[in-house]
Amino acid sequence: MKKKMILFVVIALIMLSGCQMRGLSGTEVMASMIEADPSAKAYYMETAYEGNENDPFTMKEWRMSDGRYRMEMYEGEELVYVSLYSDEGSVTLDYQEKQIITHDSPEAATYLAQTPRESTMQMLEAMYDHYEIEVKEETTLLDRDVFVLQLKAKQSNNDEMEIWVDKEDWVLLKMDLAFDEEWMTSEAVVFELSPKVEDSFFVIDESLDFEKVSLDELSAIEPIELSQAQEMANYSFLTPSDEYHIYEASTYPRQDDEIGINLTYSDESGQILFSYEVFKRSDPLVAVFGNEEEVEIRSEEGLIIWDKSLNMISWQEDGIQYSFYPEAPLSKGETIEIIEGMN
Repeated sequence: MKKKMILFVVIALIMLSGCQMRGLSGTEVMASMIEADPSAKAYYMETAYEGNENDPFTMKEWRMSDGRYRMEMYEGEELVYVSLYSDEGSVTLDYQEKQIITHDSPEAATYLAQTPRESTMQMLEAMYDHYEIEVKEETTLLDRDVFVLQLKAKQSNNDEMEIWVDKEDWVLLKMDLAFDEEWMTSEAVVFELSPKVEDSFFVIDESLDFEKVSLDELSAIEPIELSQAQEMANYSFLTPSDEYHIYEASTYPRQDDEIGINLTYSDESGQILFSYEVFKRSDPLVAVFGNEEEVEIRSEEGLIIWDKSLNMISWQEDGIQYSFYPEAPLSKGETIEIIEGMN
């Protein structure tokens, strides 16, 4: 289960795409980006990752000026995953499960075709609404001149990060993230421009006897009965009154071989009314989106978002975290009434 979670993280890193473009014009950072070389440059980079939730791992990546890309992930000395992108498509090779995982998508192609400057700009602009971004200092890393950017959440005191970006090409060389008690750091230990590699380096080794599967097949959530979800979980959780009918239940993996549960409910006619997510959590409830407001739910301190973009109520009870998502036409008052009636 843990291996699959790491795989999805790796693919997410490859397929990362930003949100709606927002300007950071006028800042020293954006001025430097605009002046940076807009053309793509070939490079090789080796990056070490560690954090409080996962064992350390290393990623090696080769990105060519024509868009071809290869990434290798190692746990210690063991090669775990290889991701490839070229004009033939994109795949991930899982060396532990002996699988060739296809994930051809417009998002992956769009991201991998970007220059480092474009992808870093997109990342910063996606964070614009929720973080204050400023230049902390200018220094060097691996003999490259870098900006150290400090990002602090606008509506939280426990969410911040620092990133080191190459001044010339805007390759992200280092990142430190801290959110509540969770942390992760990545740092390039090798960075080389214009690596010499063969064309075959970016295509699948035909000698591999691996099963071919799609990412959609691996990530598909198979619906189960509520009783099955209750049996699979090693914890008890609240359910709504019999007035509401279970429409669908599913589980997903979390850290330490725990599972989370998604539940969707409808009325008698089958119209979806709400869904909610439950999982074990010992850490305090924290704001994630930045626009949460405090609310009392079931005599517990909770958080609520109720606006045009998202309606959500979160709270913790008996070591379980609940995130409740109502659908129209439920009002805020009706939603709270449903939650208060859960048992």
